[in-house]
Amino acid sequence: MLALILIAALTLLGRWQWDVSQSQRGTLQNLLYAFQWWTMAAMVIYGWWRLLRDDVYGRPTAGLTTARPLMTTDDKSWDTFDTSTPAITAAQEQDDHEPDPELAEYNNYLSRLNARSERAR
Repeated sequence: MLALILIAALTLLGRWQWDVSQSQRGTLQNLLYAFQWWTMAAMVIYGWWRLLRDDVYGRPTAGLTTARPLMTTDDKSWDTFDTSTPAITAAQEQDDHEPDPELAEYNNYLSRLNARSERAR
């Protein structure tokens, strides 16, 4: 119901801008606003169609991947480490590419934070 109201309102706003652009005081800006309102109405129609389609067929999952941890399973400092996913190292992740110094620095930073947290306990 909300989609129908939005579509009707956006279509009418586009028609109003079209009429203004055709009048004596109308400009190119009014004409472009008319197309902008109609484009937004088309976006609402597309979004509504996608919601209905996803309800019937479900969401596509072909392009989705799951995040994998960068730490190894022998690191016992994480109490909540998920061992159900295979652990990989940064070198394995990048295959034969050069190691990422920014990633290594970030992992070192996380290790120092974890060590400080362990000392505070």
